[in-house]
Amino acid sequence: MSFWSNPNVQPKLSFKWFASFGLAGDAINTYCLRSFTKPSFEVGTSEYIWVNDVGYRPGILSWNPVEVTISDLEDMDENNTKKLYNMMRTAGYQSANVNRPQSAIEKKKATLSLGGDVRLVQVDSDGDTVDTWTMVNPFITQINFGQANYGADEIMTISLNLRYDYAVHEL
Repeated sequence: MSFWSNPNVQPKLSFKWFASFGLAGDAINTYCLRSFTKPSFEVGTSEYIWVNDVGYRPGILSWNPVEVTISDLEDMDENNTKKLYNMMRTAGYQSANVNRPQSAIEKKKATLSLGGDVRLVQVDSDGDTVDTWTMVNPFITQINFGQANYGADEIMTISLNLRYDYAVHEL
């Protein structure tokens, strides 16, 4: 039975969600999040040749990166460019300088800079949780700090990709 033929069932709405990440001082506020792709995965396949036929078998499951788009803010305490840059520094990133030893980005530090596991919570019209996705051991793999453009009158956005070991879905 479809949801439109049952008045007691509603579809999930793509704009009813929240997520947050980052350490307390540098947390990205939920109201800044514009979009957040849900976790997805691919199952690799192996090809097997048997006499004159080709067969396929499922292989290893691999989780795809999550794409997040956030709005940037002008206030220096709420500036998301500054917060993301600080998260990368907390993860171990250092700009090149011959007077200082360099450090590498470490996965444990990178995950901790995001505040640990990242959760995406889908809610219904009453604000009750419909489902939750938890990305385990996430870290940032890409940040695009946006584009300055005299020809546009829009909010500056930052896009980033999160990689994670696996995701857990909870109802």
